[in-house]
Amino acid sequence: MILDLSNYQRICTLGPKGTFSYQAANSIGGDSINEIQYTTTIPQIAHEVENAENILGVMPIENSTSGIVGPAQDSLVDSNLIISYELLIDVRYSLVSNVPLSEIKQLFCHAMAFNQNGLFTSQHLPAANVVFSNSNIHSAEEFKERSDEPVAAIIPLPAAHSDVYLKAKIMSDDTQDYKQNMTRFLVLEKNPKNYLPDFTRKKTAMYVLFDEDRHSLLFELLREFHVFNINLCRLESRPQKNKPWHYCFFIDFFNNHRVETCLAALDELNIQYKIFGSYDILEENIKSAKILT
Repeated sequence: MILDLSNYQRICTLGPKGTFSYQAANSIGGDSINEIQYTTTIPQIAHEVENAENILGVMPIENSTSGIVGPAQDSLVDSNLIISYELLIDVRYSLVSNVPLSEIKQLFCHAMAFNQNGLFTSQHLPAANVVFSNSNIHSAEEFKERSDEPVAAIIPLPAAHSDVYLKAKIMSDDTQDYKQNMTRFLVLEKNPKNYLPDFTRKKTAMYVLFDEDRHSLLFELLREFHVFNINLCRLESRPQKNKPWHYCFFIDFFNNHRVETCLAALDELNIQYKIFGSYDILEENIKSAKILT
């Protein structure tokens, strides 16, 4: 789905070109955006969006097999941003090499890719020396530079099928452990003054912080969502960075007409929370099998 981006000059996301983050940014921008700006870390995305004008951020927040992306979640807490949309990207990998599997001595891959392709690598490349790279595309570039050697790389499937790597032999497609492997991305923008969440949209994401530590706190929180028939789609605890062994909670829920009443009940209980935004899901799924040009 292509958004109306007439009010935005660029999109900021995790680079370089060809990453799954690039696919997510490109899928919403199309030809209507002037520039995709790449960062090397997730917190840099939040920093750029918060401190520049007319810019959207596209940030990975959760993978269906590896779980939450911690730096992204922390960036939502530490910055003044709102979530505008959510989108899902299929995460599919390929193994490229110029030698048979039995001859591969070294494997280039990103740490996340290695985790998501563990069954394949343990079965087919148990003796290969693994060299971790900064991104999936850096894995591809490292392979390209040394493609005359007995090396291989696990890279995004679209990159493996692009013209850039045609000299490589695709040893196997869909090497990921789970075929329904997806990453959830958030489209972020700077929080406007006097922002009010629109609870007629699909979902809301929030952060809950407890000042005190006593029994039944979490029960009291969840009870209000139950009372008002609000369906939670994610609940996760994370350490409070400035208070060892104290925890905060991240909650995503589907909106209904009683959300405002529920939040008022949380206020009555003196429960502190921050709304990250109310937003729609752009599409149920954006296929990553589209070949990059």
